[in-house]
Amino acid sequence: MRKAPRLQQHHKDARLEFARNNMSRHWDQVIFSDEKKFNLDGPDGFHGYWRDLRKEPRYLSRRNFGGGTVMVWGAICSKGTVRLAFTSARMNSQEYQNVLQDNLLPFINSFEGNEVIFQQDNASVHVSTSTKAWLEANSIATLEWPACSPDLNPIENVWGWLVRQIYSQDKEYSSRNELKEAIERAWHELTPQMLSKYIHSMPNRIFEVIKKGGNTIDY
Repeated sequence: MRKAPRLQQHHKDARLEFARNNMSRHWDQVIFSDEKKFNLDGPDGFHGYWRDLRKEPRYLSRRNFGGGTVMVWGAICSKGTVRLAFTSARMNSQEYQNVLQDNLLPFINSFEGNEVIFQQDNASVHVSTSTKAWLEANSIATLEWPACSPDLNPIENVWGWLVRQIYSQDKEYSSRNELKEAIERAWHELTPQMLSKYIHSMPNRIFEVIKKGGNTIDY
């Protein structure tokens, strides 16, 4: 869940090209990934959060003061979740590759020959020369992803669901370990049925991007 980015025309053009190139993609073969920051004292301002597949947005407490944070990397597909990884606040390329080595690679290997493709955004550690080399060396195909497009990624809806679980009733946390435990509990509650609902929204997202000329969509 993140604030909708301001799109320039070149962003809209890239989103349109992505949508047109992926109209017939089998989204069940895609592993979607992202990083997310969680705060000890509640979520960031609720007003910029993506809605959960057109459901009415629920109130989330505003975060007005500073506090400790926990950074996580996660990935999902229609079959389930990849093991969650807790990362440093400023992850570099080597740490990111270690996360993929320890978490993504075993998950992909469990598919036993079924073709999968890995989605990641264009963060610098994702597209660095060394990360590209690591992905190629491990035969991991990646999905070309348009910049400024969190609304196209179903994992954003998963983050939103996690936020509602973790901070329900204005819950705050006294330590990073307590928050990590809450994040992991919520992550393990995600079911393939829930994930399939989000991932199977991709054809509609693609259609909406084309319909809106590359503009931001309401997901």
